[in-house]
Amino acid sequence: MINHIREAGSIFIFGPSSAKLELKERLNGNNLGANVVGMETSDSMTNLQIAAKIRQFFA
Repeated sequence: MINHIREAGSIFIFGPSSAKLELKERLNGNNLGANVVGMETSDSMTNLQIAAKIRQFFA
């Protein structure tokens, strides 16, 4: 999964507490931690809600 986002300049992580923290640790281990521009706790979301949250964050 990390290879899919290696070229991303900005990474916004959101989701359940343990899941987003684990991803942040993996990104740090792959020298991508500096690309994380935000982290938020969120509950389960639909695909449309996810897209709206990302658009709102990067607006």
